[in-house]
Amino acid sequence: MARVMICDDDCVMSEELVAALRAAGHEAETCKHTMDVLRAAADGRFDLIAVGLDMAGFGRGGAVEAFREIAPGTSLIAIHDRPSEIMRSATHARLAAVIPRPVSLKHFMYAVACALKEQAIPEPA
Repeated sequence: MARVMICDDDCVMSEELVAALRAAGHEAETCKHTMDVLRAAADGRFDLIAVGLDMAGFGRGGAVEAFREIAPGTSLIAIHDRPSEIMRSATHARLAAVIPRPVSLKHFMYAVACALKEQAIPEPA
């Protein structure tokens, strides 16, 4: 079981993702404000954060860098309406996944499983 935060301004989609995560046995919650998810990340309350990088005022690259600085052990999945734009950025190379809008529950849950599995693999010595 993982602790997952969904941060996106599409409340309907966020609630669907939370419901799917809970059905799979994870703890999940949603927020739609950048500062809420950054505070939660800094507190270490989540194992995985999925965030809409195309939300108004989110800052894309700056947001990913902020997450990496304040919560380096937390996996990050990006949701974006133009995923190829995100994938070209070196800043985003550390993302566990980039999911296109509209979000497919099947693809999202697969990305979650992969991100959590990657977290469990120890770094080589």
